[in-house]
Amino acid sequence: MNSKFKILITDPYHQNFHIEKEILAEINADVIISRCKTEEDVIKIGSNMDGLLVSYVPIGKKVIENLHKCKVIVKYAVGVDNIDLEAATLKKIFVANIPRYCVEEVSTHTVALLLNLIRKISKYDQSVKRGCWDPLVGNPIFRLENRVLGIIGFGNIGKRVAEKFRPFKLSITVYDPLVNGKIISKYGAKKVKLETLLPQSDYISLHCPLNKYTKHLIDFKEIEIMKKGVFIINTSRGEIINQKALYKAIKDEKIAGAALDVLEKDPPFLTDIMNADKIIYTPHVAWNSVEAEIELRKLAAQEVKRVLEGGKPLNLANREVLRGRE
Repeated sequence: MNSKFKILITDPYHQNFHIEKEILAEINADVIISRCKTEEDVIKIGSNMDGLLVSYVPIGKKVIENLHKCKVIVKYAVGVDNIDLEAATLKKIFVANIPRYCVEEVSTHTVALLLNLIRKISKYDQSVKRGCWDPLVGNPIFRLENRVLGIIGFGNIGKRVAEKFRPFKLSITVYDPLVNGKIISKYGAKKVKLETLLPQSDYISLHCPLNKYTKHLIDFKEIEIMKKGVFIINTSRGEIINQKALYKAIKDEKIAGAALDVLEKDPPFLTDIMNADKIIYTPHVAWNSVEAEIELRKLAAQEVKRVLEGGKPLNLANREVLRGRE
């Protein structure tokens, strides 16, 4: 029997696709797996697809203009910064994301990274492996109690981070211009301006999406007003921090340490600063768990199915596309 729809998985990060295939088989859809690395790859394979399931490959204006049958693009993630939402809206293509799938994983990873920095776990591990048994090599180490945690971005993950840190008896401040202060106070936190959060915080954790307002939100001038000895954790998007500014502040000892799950460019080029014991790196893995991957793949495939059956996504990233449809 001929398939009714064709769906392209552009750049898969896993090997087995039975989840997507089982769900999309319910609407008689073929799932085509590719290894697209560029926009040209997507255009070549995806021009006549009814839907795309996308990870990290760029889906820019040029790609979207060449999608002749596509009704829906679903991102295997929370952030949709690699997809041109405006171009998709003009082409009347739904763009959906999966905003809640890895809230537990990223928030837990954030807590683990910050505790690692505070307790100098990685530094002690490296020291012991070099043959040094010195309990003071990580000094100074301070208690968390009565310190200030500044959270930038208070969506699902930012809220969960605040919940997980409350038992440590930290003071928590939040910068997010889009979230009401009353909502923030329900999480035991206080809404402040960015210029207030930066100099007050002992620890700063980033949880905002990447867009034109947040790119290099943390730059030279922002670091300049931070408290000396601050720790920074980034499990959101690499370009929110100007990496050059961060590395200079680490070298100058303005920033005591950083934990980065994301960088401006992945994978990073190896440099001296990358080997510094004041920085902890993980390879964009904060989302990862067996449960999160299963949930992600189910929800993404269900969004494609929903649209091709004539509905609209539950998690629509370009709401402007609804104009004229409702």
